[in-house]
Amino acid sequence: MRNIIKIVVSGLTPILLLLLLPLNASAIGLGIAPTDMEITDALRGTEHQRMVTIFNPGEGEINVRLGAEGEASGWISFYQASDPSTPIDSISVPGKGNAPVLVKIKIAPDAATGSYKATVYAETILAQGEEIEGRVTTKLRVPANVAITVTGTEILRGVVSSISARDVEAGYPLGIKVRFQNTGNVMATPQVGAEVTKDGAAIDSFTSVQNEVKPESSETISVEWDTTGRESGDYVAHVAVSLAGKTIDAEDLNFAILPPGTLARAGVFEELGLEGEPNLGTIVKVQATFSNTGRIDTKAKFIGEAYCDNELVDALESEESLVPMGEKGTLTSYVELERPGHYDITGYINYEGKKTDVKEISFTLGEAGGGLPFSLSTPLIGVIVVLVAIIAFLALRRRRKPA
Repeated sequence: MRNIIKIVVSGLTPILLLLLLPLNASAIGLGIAPTDMEITDALRGTEHQRMVTIFNPGEGEINVRLGAEGEASGWISFYQASDPSTPIDSISVPGKGNAPVLVKIKIAPDAATGSYKATVYAETILAQGEEIEGRVTTKLRVPANVAITVTGTEILRGVVSSISARDVEAGYPLGIKVRFQNTGNVMATPQVGAEVTKDGAAIDSFTSVQNEVKPESSETISVEWDTTGRESGDYVAHVAVSLAGKTIDAEDLNFAILPPGTLARAGVFEELGLEGEPNLGTIVKVQATFSNTGRIDTKAKFIGEAYCDNELVDALESEESLVPMGEKGTLTSYVELERPGHYDITGYINYEGKKTDVKEISFTLGEAGGGLPFSLSTPLIGVIVVLVAIIAFLALRRRRKPA
């Protein structure tokens, strides 16, 4: 038996060393775009945002450190592009791929009027063990220049790129969407006003002031008009957008109020997932993603069941949510994880009396509570197990072979 163990160990050791060595076979590269960013007429205390993209032309994934240098470097910070509230100082970039990074530039409240410069850079992070004697390693760095002009003059201005509305069924709100871009250097709060007419006669009017738009940012402003009790027919919405009391754009939108059930409803149950890692003794958030592919804003809710070891432990139902046409909505419900075991969560989305296909997710909780147990499906572990089995089999055959 000892001889078999020795054979297994001696055969496995070089294989393990090969698997655990850093992968330096393929060349790495690094790129950043744009390479120049400019902010003009920046007001003290304001925040400006830019998006940069880090490129990896190599085969393997690389880790990249983010930083800034220069006189204005203290104003610069980095955030996840998908979550502008989460700061980062590094990012992983897949092979032959790229990764976006949100750059926030907060002008100091006591900054003097004038021009400032800084350099934003991305550099590769060497893996642990790469900086060893006898091996040539290369740390790559790519820069992007930032030029900032600080002024003491407040500039309030903006432009409207589109105003739109769609036909709606009676009882559903008419949605008016305004695409507004803040071209000034201070926060802008556009006012959207509308007068609704039918056959030339005024029916109703309303005004909405609810969205603050950051300098150099664009935002879609949505306002609604309640159609409850209105008769079917053709209408006109006279929409005007103003800033600081001055009208910057106006448009007449033709739309129709249709009888209930006229417009086709359709939707897709995109994904069922959990927010965060499930743990014993906690409440986990179940999130169902619904895509409205129909021709009308649609109310949707998730309905499901939770099982632990094939026993029903909870019935799930999210709040009903209005999902705009052509958009996605997240429907949230909750499950209390009171005992260890194998959990199955299954359900569908009900939208205006229609049902989607059923989706299911599963996870296992041990006594310690973690929902991500160790698994032999991990690639490296799986390879090792197979190699051990092969070497042991060959060793047994060698031992049994007649002299």
